[in-house]
Amino acid sequence: TATVGNSVSSVFVTAIPNEFNAAVLVNGSVIRTVPLSVGNNTVSIQVTSQDGTSVLAYTVTVTRQSNDATLSALTLSNGSLSPSFASGTLAYTASVANAVSTVTVTPTTNDANATVTVNGNPATTPVPLTVGANTVTILVTAQDGTTQSYTLAVTRAASSDATLSALTLSNGSLS
Repeated sequence: TATVGNSVSSVFVTAIPNEFNAAVLVNGSVIRTVPLSVGNNTVSIQVTSQDGTSVLAYTVTVTRQSNDATLSALTLSNGSLSPSFASGTLAYTASVANAVSTVTVTPTTNDANATVTVNGNPATTPVPLTVGANTVTILVTAQDGTTQSYTLAVTRAASSDATLSALTLSNGSLS
């Protein structure tokens, strides 16, 4: 097996037989340049002895890593994204009520081999919200290490509570 970065679109296979006059085929051809798709690519190498009585097959799997660091979906446990989610849009806003003290951001990667964090934590970690603007950074890392950052500004509303929790006087008593 071999792993190559996304920028590698083909590999040249050098298969040297023990016997100089043995025939070597790569993927059934004498052409040894193999184009690579993203993901696993099977390369079959067949060596036939000079007299044709012995044939050995070798298989190499070449994995071309994905550079897809995009999201296919982004949802919130509370509030709505503005604008509506689109993979190429990198900045969003949302507003939540004062009673909402955390929000769970659920990003879905476009490529299953990509990873994602929310404010540097696993995506399932609730994000604590203070009153006012809160910046949430969603970082997607592709299989080949390419990164893409999405930003979400969540505004938590101010409290409308004007009640007292206690009232005392330094002298006298309240009735």
